[in-house]
Amino acid sequence: MTRRFELASAGSEVPQPRTPVSLRPDLLTVPVSEPRSGVLVVAPAGEVDLSTAGLLREVAFRAVDAGPKGLVVDLSGLLFCGSTGLVVLMDTRSRADAGGVSFRTAAAGRAVRRVLQITNLLDVFRHCDSLDEAIAEIA
Repeated sequence: MTRRFELASAGSEVPQPRTPVSLRPDLLTVPVSEPRSGVLVVAPAGEVDLSTAGLLREVAFRAVDAGPKGLVVDLSGLLFCGSTGLVVLMDTRSRADAGGVSFRTAAAGRAVRRVLQITNLLDVFRHCDSLDEAIAEIA
C-alpha cells in the first residue's frame, strides 16, 4: 500500500505523513523539520510502543529515503519508549547507514535516556545531549 506525503512548508521536501500509521494516533506525533540544509530532524512526541511504533517507523524511513546528509531523532518529546521503539530506532540507524546518511539521536529525557543506557544503545545511536550538538556534529 502506498502512503501519500505532503511537502513541508518553507520549500523543503520534508516528508510528513498524511494518514497516521498507528492504532493510537492520540499517543504519538512525529513532525519532521530541516533546521539546517541537508539535516532532517524527526521529533517524536508522546509514547512509542507497539501501538504507535508504525508511525515512527514510516516517518523515520521516509526521512532517510529523502536522502539528507544526516538524520537526527530528537527524543526530547518522548515520555516513553518501549522495546518496539528501540527496534524502530535500530532499523532506522541501519537504513541510514546503508544509505550513507549520518544518524544521531539527541536530547532524551531521563526515562528514555535510562532505557538507552541499560540497553547500551547510547554509543550505537551516537547519542548527543542536545539537538544543537547533534546537528553540529552532522553539519
